[in-house]
Amino acid sequence: MATARRVVELADFVRRGDWQKSIGPEHFGSDVHGKTLGLVGFGRIGAAVARRGALGFGMQVRYAMASPKPALEEELGAERRTLDELLTESDFVCVTVPLSDTTHHLIGAHELSRMKSSAILINIARGPVVDEAALIEALEEGRICAAGLDVYTREPLSQESPLPHMNNVVALPHIGSATHETRDAMAQRAVDNLTLALSGSRPISLVNEEAWEARRGA
Repeated sequence: MATARRVVELADFVRRGDWQKSIGPEHFGSDVHGKTLGLVGFGRIGAAVARRGALGFGMQVRYAMASPKPALEEELGAERRTLDELLTESDFVCVTVPLSDTTHHLIGAHELSRMKSSAILINIARGPVVDEAALIEALEEGRICAAGLDVYTREPLSQESPLPHMNNVVALPHIGSATHETRDAMAQRAVDNLTLALSGSRPISLVNEEAWEARRGA
């Protein structure tokens, strides 16, 4: 939302005292309601973003993932697309896939060229999933509208990078999920998982199922 409504850019506008100048269409942002949200990756995080978009803002949800998600399709009216189809259809492209050899630079110059010139790219996955040099070029040349970034190829982000100085970029310091409530919930979940495991019960957030089954059989 901050990226779509140009919140950071316009807050700086006020701080500089430029509000005395005329404000017109060149300062307008974009609406979120009713727009098409494309999720590159539709796991737990992608589904959470989709729920907020569909149920909170009436967004049309598209997702690109190897496996279909029929339950989420029914719940949210989501539709599965190829990556190319998703990029051409979406007003907001949100990247949520884990980083792997397969997803490294998954969004590169070609993929950015398939997006609408009015589209916004959001990366909350890992920095190297997006080709940062290609993204900077696309933003500088106006081939996409804007980007909202919480992750980068190298962190912390160097001040020599153009990204934190661009008006059409909202750059966060890898803190997008961090609220007091979220961190309290994470700590509580860790305690709950430990308590369950020590009592011989299955942890809530089990990652390595095989190790748990082996432990039970030992």
